[in-house]
Amino acid sequence: MSSEVTDPGTGPTGAAPTLSEVAKRAGVSSITVSRVVRMPDLVAPETRARVEQAMRDLGYIPNLVAGALASARTNSVGVLVPTIANSIFADTVQGLSDKLEPLGFSVILAQSRYDAAREDRMLAALLSRRPEAIIMVGSPATEEGSRLLRNARIPIVETWDLPANPIDAVAGFDNYKAGVAVAKHLVAQGRKQLAFIGGDDPRGTRRWFGFRDEALANGLAEPRRLILDRKDSGSVAAHARLPDVDAVFAANDAHAIGFMSGLRKAGLLRDGPASAQPVAVIGLGDLEMARLISPTLSTISVHGDAIGRTAATLTLERDGERRIDLGFELVLRDSG
Repeated sequence: MSSEVTDPGTGPTGAAPTLSEVAKRAGVSSITVSRVVRMPDLVAPETRARVEQAMRDLGYIPNLVAGALASARTNSVGVLVPTIANSIFADTVQGLSDKLEPLGFSVILAQSRYDAAREDRMLAALLSRRPEAIIMVGSPATEEGSRLLRNARIPIVETWDLPANPIDAVAGFDNYKAGVAVAKHLVAQGRKQLAFIGGDDPRGTRRWFGFRDEALANGLAEPRRLILDRKDSGSVAAHARLPDVDAVFAANDAHAIGFMSGLRKAGLLRDGPASAQPVAVIGLGDLEMARLISPTLSTISVHGDAIGRTAATLTLERDGERRIDLGFELVLRDSG
């Protein structure tokens, strides 16, 4: 199976940019380009700037694999996730690792921390190791990131979303439809004052759009949207900023559990069924903790392990469907 991984020179759109192409574009020798990459202080600033601009224009990524091995296969796959601070993406990493490692591939993991500039740096760092493929959560946040990946000429798999035009392949679910499903359930419960809490990343924003649009389609007032800082525990205190709401959709289970903690402190959480809750709460991710807290957390269950395994398969096999919708499930428990 490992031989089925596409080589960098036979990827989606042809050969990756070469050092000699950079040299030609910058009007310098290949040796000068090599010095800019490995010993930049030895190159005049104006020349260095011209070479670096040529690299950016071409999407050239310096090869950090030892020179004698530069054309050899690395048997590695780069994986970029937003964060490892909580376990929402752990099943996906585990699933792809379980598929790839028995075939002799190593997984190189990096995190973007929901920062677009850092994401570009991490993509460049992963690509400099000459991986056989890149698997990332979501799609590139910037045009620069998209260009880096397209120019790499290796299999690229976007996950946890369903972009209409992926760079190469995608394995995920429809975040907009997830938001619609939650709003539809809350409307059926008779909830009237809805709110959405979470970050402003693209996937969370699509959940918000689906949630909002379905609420409006059913004649409700536009739900409130509270964007939380990922660096603090704002979800715990969020209820104070959302007076009079009777239902909340949290962009992930961690935010939902934090919000429920705030509800408990405010005396607005019941150890009973959803119908007894003054404020319904629904999360996304179906973390183990969601099943252990009281009341148990209603949530959108995402098949993270299947996403990881499918993404790994898409890096190994070039034929067949390249856009895989693995769906989601609304799991109803006691919180809403």
